[in-house]
Amino acid sequence: MNDNFVNEFFGIGIFNGKTPENLGVLWRSAQNLGASFIFTIGNRYAKQACDTHNAVKSMPYYHYENFDDFFNNLPKGTRIVGVELDDSAQDLETFHHPRRCVYLLGAEDHGLSKEAIEKSHLLVKFKSKLSLNVSVAGSIVMYDRGIDKPRS
Repeated sequence: MNDNFVNEFFGIGIFNGKTPENLGVLWRSAQNLGASFIFTIGNRYAKQACDTHNAVKSMPYYHYENFDDFFNNLPKGTRIVGVELDDSAQDLETFHHPRRCVYLLGAEDHGLSKEAIEKSHLLVKFKSKLSLNVSVAGSIVMYDRGIDKPRS
């Protein structure tokens, strides 16, 4: 029997994403970089032209109406890792990814909400002066997770 507190998994999603194209690119990256599932909070999009591998049919996709819906339905033992340019965020280069987590990306023009930042268990950021495209940011985080580094 699988022990969900030992086995690793991660999901990645966007909170109030602005463009469906970015969501499609993120889904494609998620499928290629080992995500267990994908999700959206707020804005909901169907199949994306950028999702040429049809990731939405190949892995679980969850949609949450709002942040509370998302927060209240997290898998047990899952940590929220908010991806945000914030003074309290840890640098990705030295970040130890949790064994079980969801990476939460904010809208392209507003980032994460104050509530999402406050309720994230961890925050991570890149060494970047300006914000990155949301699908690029998510892809970098997933790539970094795949590097052989300690888990927390």
